Amino acid sequence: MFTFFYFREINQLMVNKTNDVWATEKEDAEHYKIKPATLRKNRSVYGHDGALVYRKIGGSVRYNLDINDRELQLRDLINKKKKVAND
Repeated sequence: MFTFFYFREINQLMVNKTNDVWATEKEDAEHYKIKPATLRKNRSVYGHDGALVYRKIGGSVRYNLDINDRELQLRDLINKKKKVAND
């Protein structure tokens, strides 16, 4: 069960915006410590419905590190709160 505190925490993650950082596929893979092939497969299977925000600029794929970091933190926070609520 979510309380006001959790919503405030989630809201803070959403509001703390910084300058957008667009990274190449290789830079994004290094940032998240995964293989570039994993990113390509994720794009192929899930498209823009996947976990990571990306855009094709010219012929190259760019990932938005700021938005992706916030989104992953938000998902992690929600999953932790659900786990605590279920225990």
